[in-house]
Amino acid sequence: MRRRLSVLFIFVFLECASNSCTALKQQERIEYDTLGSAVSTASYAVIGEYGDAIPSDFTADKFMRLIEKKIPEDYFNILKKYSLDLKPKGGYYLLSVYDPKTKALILFDYSCTPEPDGMVILDPEKYDAKNLELYDRCKGQNW
Repeated sequence: MRRRLSVLFIFVFLECASNSCTALKQQERIEYDTLGSAVSTASYAVIGEYGDAIPSDFTADKFMRLIEKKIPEDYFNILKKYSLDLKPKGGYYLLSVYDPKTKALILFDYSCTPEPDGMVILDPEKYDAKNLELYDRCKGQNW
């Protein structure tokens, strides 16, 4: 009897543990989707401010100050959780989002497109993080 209870306990414990891992992955996916939406919404706010004349000295810090009151608070707060790098490209910019702990690229966005250009964390083998210009769909457009 004691052995059966032990086996049952182990089974229940493993089942609970596997379900909590699944729930965590779902939560991470929800946060990642929200991050993508925040990046897109912030892009619209920046374009609303500068149009196609992004200042050459536009940085991630200036980006965050600009969007703070122009996007929903939950979007702003999720962007604050990550390390950001912003490179002006004339009439648009490249925003790279990194995991603050591992420093790994998790998402990138060229601001001339409506959605993030690289959801890296979903398909890391698809992207060359050292050569993001390969994915620049804005290059060559009239900026």
